[in-house]
Amino acid sequence: MTRLLAIALLLVILWLAVDNLAQRFKAMLGSGAPRRSVRPQRPAATQSVETLVPCAACGAYVPSSRALKGAGGEGEVFCSEECRKAFQPLS
Repeated sequence: MTRLLAIALLLVILWLAVDNLAQRFKAMLGSGAPRRSVRPQRPAATQSVETLVPCAACGAYVPSSRALKGAGGEGEVFCSEECRKAFQPLS
């Protein structure tokens, strides 16, 4: 009789474990609708890659199209007018 109860208990535990795994699997797959793979989007041909340049005063990187040129003609670029005014060359 004890063996019969032990076997019944093991079968109930096994059934609960399988049922729990099945519910988790269904939840992981969603509503059963086929999943589409997500591919990374490549930039469109109209988009261009822009280089970042460091500000000579504070070191922040800004897109080269938005960078302000320095007045000294030494090739310095700045992120803002404040940085351009505050810049003190090392000479």
